[in-house]
Amino acid sequence: MGKRRRRVGPKQGSLEFQPRRRSHSKRKRSFTKFKFWATALVLLTLCAGSILAFRKYSARVFNIRTARAREISKQVLKQTQRPEKEQERYADAVARNCVEKELNPAIVSAMIVVESGGNPLTISSSGDLGLMQVNAKIHAKSFDFEQRNLLNPEENIDIGTSILKLMVDRHGDEKAIQAYNGLLPEKREYAPRVLATLARAGLSIQGQTVTSNPSFGVALSDWLAAIRKSNGS
Repeated sequence: MGKRRRRVGPKQGSLEFQPRRRSHSKRKRSFTKFKFWATALVLLTLCAGSILAFRKYSARVFNIRTARAREISKQVLKQTQRPEKEQERYADAVARNCVEKELNPAIVSAMIVVESGGNPLTISSSGDLGLMQVNAKIHAKSFDFEQRNLLNPEENIDIGTSILKLMVDRHGDEKAIQAYNGLLPEKREYAPRVLATLARAGLSIQGQTVTSNPSFGVALSDWLAAIRKSNGS
């Protein structure tokens, strides 16, 4: 009777043993992939939440700044002697455009007072139209006026503030007001008239600039107010 042979498992390093090692390695790779995609999903969720929160608070900051600009504009536009509803309408357009384009609502409102006295149907002998006396011929290269109604207050203020922004870019903050009306010597009294209008509205002309960039303190205050308003709503 022959001896029975003992069956033994595969030795390490043998071909039969390799599948177990590969199976362990495969599970390890699968777990690594799971961690990667789980981490990516968490980061993506955090980024999406941050973007949504930023947009939400940015909209509230815009509303806070627009409300402040509207009050400043109304203070100046009182000099037009136009009906209160018209003044509020103009102030709304001035505030929105000034916040979007980083312009000073007091300056823009004073320019409206000087240019047209708040009459949206004003037409000058040289063809200047509307509240901010926009000349379509002069600015034809910069704007397409075919689809724009310059006698409409909102459209006129939109284009007028865009022109003023161009003047800032071309001539700098100090010359922007005068450049809006023209830099010829005979028009040099324009900027002083605008500043005098500010003074009559009870606003100091010292330190007034065409552009309006909130200081760090004001910007921080606006964001904190937006966050508090959001948490309280």
